[in-house]
Amino acid sequence: MEENIKISSVDEKKVKRMKKSIAWILGVIGIVVIISQVFPLTKSYVQGEFQELKQRIMKDPLPESYRQYIADEFAYYDPGKSYFANLSDSAEGLQYQGVFTYDPKTKTSKPIVVNKEYSENMYITIDKIDIKDIRITPNVESSDEKVYDQYLKFGLAHFKGTPLPGDGGNSFIYGHSAVEKFFSRHSNLPETIFTRLEGVDIGDSVSINKGGEELKYIVRNKRIVSPDDFSILKSQSDKETLTMMTCWPLGVGTKRLVVVAERF
Repeated sequence: MEENIKISSVDEKKVKRMKKSIAWILGVIGIVVIISQVFPLTKSYVQGEFQELKQRIMKDPLPESYRQYIADEFAYYDPGKSYFANLSDSAEGLQYQGVFTYDPKTKTSKPIVVNKEYSENMYITIDKIDIKDIRITPNVESSDEKVYDQYLKFGLAHFKGTPLPGDGGNSFIYGHSAVEKFFSRHSNLPETIFTRLEGVDIGDSVSINKGGEELKYIVRNKRIVSPDDFSILKSQSDKETLTMMTCWPLGVGTKRLVVVAERF
């Protein structure tokens, strides 16, 4: 009887030690996860505060052109040439010949088309986040920073090498996001309008006006991906989809925010 009591007491101590060990491990993991997310956001915030301080201590009058320079220079993180160059390489490797997609308009299958010559601007509306008729420039050469940056000044860009909305497969569009401090003062600036993309939820509606035709989509997926995840260019199913991407955390860019909508 005494031996059973001793064994039971030893087992209880082992269980307690195990519970404490697990609690410590989970605590450490939680701290690591929090730090990995807080650091880039803190860095972005501190940088913004520093630039505002720099502006305040300058002698008046401060030229408006310089005010604009400070605001623009530190508004957002540019993913850079290497990122888009890798995406472009991935886009070139996509195979569409003999691949079909479901057309919700005709309720039949149709071949996926990649029209690299299309040049008429398209316009996107997402009512849930107050995006209204923002310009999408088609077939932007996204491997060249000087090229895509000039188009992002006026809205969003369609990634050349992926199908256009309405042509089947997965259409890929992207835009800048801005740090909150900047966006709160420039919330309607087309260049950083995709800062609002974080507010999209599953089930929200997206519409694109292309050549006078309205294409309607519904959001099916929203996720954060690593910057080396190039699978976001690929068709996710036999449905026609629209993939929208911006940098995350907003304006920082250590990862990517991806929203996928399905045409209906």
